[in-house]
Amino acid sequence: MARRKFSWLIWLRRLSQTCFMLLFLYLFLQTVYQPVNVTGQHVKLFFQLDPLILVSSWLSSHQVLSGLLLSLATLAVTIVFGRWFCGWFCPFGALHNFFSSLRTQKPKEKLARGGYSPWQKTKYYLLAALLLAALLGINLVGWFDPFSLLYRSVATVVYPMVNDSLSTLFGWIYQTDPGIGSFKVTTVSEPIYEFLRRTVVASKQPFFYGTLPIAVVFVAVILLNLFRARFWCRYICPLGAMLGVAGKNPLVQIKRNHEACNNCRLCVADCQGGANPDVTEGWKPSECFYCCNCQSACPHQAITFAIHVPGGKK
Repeated sequence: MARRKFSWLIWLRRLSQTCFMLLFLYLFLQTVYQPVNVTGQHVKLFFQLDPLILVSSWLSSHQVLSGLLLSLATLAVTIVFGRWFCGWFCPFGALHNFFSSLRTQKPKEKLARGGYSPWQKTKYYLLAALLLAALLGINLVGWFDPFSLLYRSVATVVYPMVNDSLSTLFGWIYQTDPGIGSFKVTTVSEPIYEFLRRTVVASKQPFFYGTLPIAVVFVAVILLNLFRARFWCRYICPLGAMLGVAGKNPLVQIKRNHEACNNCRLCVADCQGGANPDVTEGWKPSECFYCCNCQSACPHQAITFAIHVPGGKK
């Protein structure tokens, strides 16, 4: 398979994804009880950006918290520019993106699994079912909303493991007091551990009931990325389905140079959303995360993204 050319858009996307993942983790740590509880008022930021929570809350309770109105901005941006939120801002999407990049599939397998599949409609059916349940007063969105799933998994599975590992490691160093000659590791480790106790490590090791099933679901969702890129985002995510509906006809669309294209289909191999970037007049903006992998993979520079004037030629 041809080597990708450098793309500043891809590196800008990666930077954006990294920053929003770090922001999510920072806000998560504000909810952890430490010697001085520093819980702030912005820990709900990502939930407030989630229009799925806004709509389901309104349908189930006929009320909307003022903070959730921020999610209207997410919808507005998606309607105009497409599903950039999924590809550039969503921390759960960034996690799926990372594990998808670890796939060791052969080029032919990537080509076979990179295109659109009718099974991707599943997330739209799930979205409809969740909204219908909310209308009947049964709010099940928390089970499938990506931010809820990510927060629940980090809080009950990932963080307790990290917290226990750090406490065990630094406790062992303190008890054994290893060193080289007169130098003692505790000279360095104790200030580090003191800093972690103030910022990362909880005062008391957290444990939760029901951790095992949550861990199984979380690990399964992550590992499915090794089978097909961003499996959760393609087939299950109800928020992605809502944004797909909103971003069905965006201004920013794919543009092909038909004369330069030789139908090699390399643009499909690392397409994160299964948006069919190789099919003339068949590109699916509702499935596109604007990852720009197709543009970078094209050896003939036949693919770009540009503002599309309604009625104009792509």
